[in-house]
Amino acid sequence: MNEHETNLRDLVTMFAIAGLLMRGREGPSVADDALKYADEFMAAREPQAEPQAEEEPDAGIAALKPKRGAKK
Repeated sequence: MNEHETNLRDLVTMFAIAGLLMRGREGPSVADDALKYADEFMAAREPQAEPQAEEEPDAGIAALKPKRGAKK
């Protein structure tokens, strides 16, 4: 883990601690739980081993697709 990833993990841990405290959690397990959440977050950020399926050429946001047969 490089310095950037370590800093990001620490930041996520701090937010998790704040969230747990706001929900009324107390005790030493708060820090352990926050670190678990941060580790899960970091694991979710890792690229997947499977290649991504290619999108169809006209795939995109539906609201931004041109209407078929629209005349200018």
